[in-house]
Amino acid sequence: MRRYLAIALGGLLFAGATGCTDFLTKDGVGSDKDPNNPREATRDQLFIAAQAAQFGMQEANIGMFACLFMQQCGGVGGRFVQFRGWYFMTEVDANSDFIQIYSGGGLLDLRRVQEISEEEGNREYAGVAKILEAMLIGLGADVFGDIPYREAAQFETIKHPAFDPQAQIYADIQALLTEAIADIESGEGEVPAPLDLVYGGNMDAWVEAAYTLKARYYLHTVEQPNNGVDLTAYQNAIAAANNGISSPANDLRAFHGSATSERNIWYQFSQTTFGQDIVAGKPLVDLMLARNDPRLDDYFGLNAHGTYGGYDAPTDATDPDDISPFTGSARNVPNFRQPLVTWEENQLILAEAKLMTQSAAAAQPHLDAVRAQYDLAPVPATLENIILEKYVALFQNIEVWNDYKRTCFPRLTPVPDADFGHGFGDVVPGRLFYGSTEMNANPNTPSVGDQLAEGGVAGGRPGVGGFRNPNDPNACT
Repeated sequence: MRRYLAIALGGLLFAGATGCTDFLTKDGVGSDKDPNNPREATRDQLFIAAQAAQFGMQEANIGMFACLFMQQCGGVGGRFVQFRGWYFMTEVDANSDFIQIYSGGGLLDLRRVQEISEEEGNREYAGVAKILEAMLIGLGADVFGDIPYREAAQFETIKHPAFDPQAQIYADIQALLTEAIADIESGEGEVPAPLDLVYGGNMDAWVEAAYTLKARYYLHTVEQPNNGVDLTAYQNAIAAANNGISSPANDLRAFHGSATSERNIWYQFSQTTFGQDIVAGKPLVDLMLARNDPRLDDYFGLNAHGTYGGYDAPTDATDPDDISPFTGSARNVPNFRQPLVTWEENQLILAEAKLMTQSAAAAQPHLDAVRAQYDLAPVPATLENIILEKYVALFQNIEVWNDYKRTCFPRLTPVPDADFGHGFGDVVPGRLFYGSTEMNANPNTPSVGDQLAEGGVAGGRPGVGGFRNPNDPNACT
């Protein structure tokens, strides 16, 4: 991976060398295409870079925000105190993440990979790139609400792309994933096996992951204004998840290795001077202790007493000796492959959707299957129990935040309002601010004031108010 990443980064940089400007003069290999001074990255280089960028988007800044907001983690030092203790954010805090949706390794590069692959008749290669695009754009819509999408890749002709409605983006993602599945199942063209850092060219696994992503994004559209529920979205989620990830062996996981440039991002963070600024969160640790969950030592290290404990953000009154760090845990190692889309998520999507459209009896086997992996006794298939199971299973996964915004489970106590006038109102924030670069460059971007009043809604729409997105209009109180 290190070699591939070096190639990808090198291909994205413009060299400044001079001289030998006419040593190649044949058609197609003139001075503007000096092979020793490349001006354009190849399809394979862009594909590697896009995978690495996806891992970073899921694991780094936004992943840590979600972990803090959901109190799976606690921020006890540095800038993380302001996020967990004050919900104090600005348009600068997620600026790099908003840029990454579109820039190097983002949408533009993924579209180029698709374009080249389709020109060459490599539909399977293009299909994987489309799945990565759906993950990337879905994350953007989840976190920011309305974002530029349909016009975003036309930068040569559209300088100020419009912000598409969040619901439209989810619909576009569903169509893209359907297209990706058809591309892969066509069996046409080249399989990107040597460059596939996730599945090593296992195209059946990519198809399963695409179906689980479809189920995930259907869930993101079930909540309606005034506490309404779209049962059709739940039914669509069931249909997709029935074809989703079939076993833990086919989980979509980030690739990580022991080399410095390859290491798990959570591990890299723990090894820095800021590494102890994020620790275990009390709600998650308490839940796992109460059920004697065997994953405690996977997630957390021992505290000063040789036991497990978490930081209580709402009270800010936890003895430091009682708090577990991440260091010393089984997954806090360089080569831990962070789970991004999993069999457990797929099973719990089925559990929730069947509970809401069929019965608790129909949901029960899916909840039982997840718990049985860890020798945990069955519990009734209620919505709260299903979401609590995801809260544990999807530790450090952004999807936990989306589940909370949809269901208000787990029952978290928000940190008392001390956000310096942002006015979140004693509730967990439902989104992040658009990046400052987009706000400066694109006049279509809502102002900070408009975002606080209407959330991630460009232009405003009825039924959406406060610092929330259209798919989660009702704050959890």
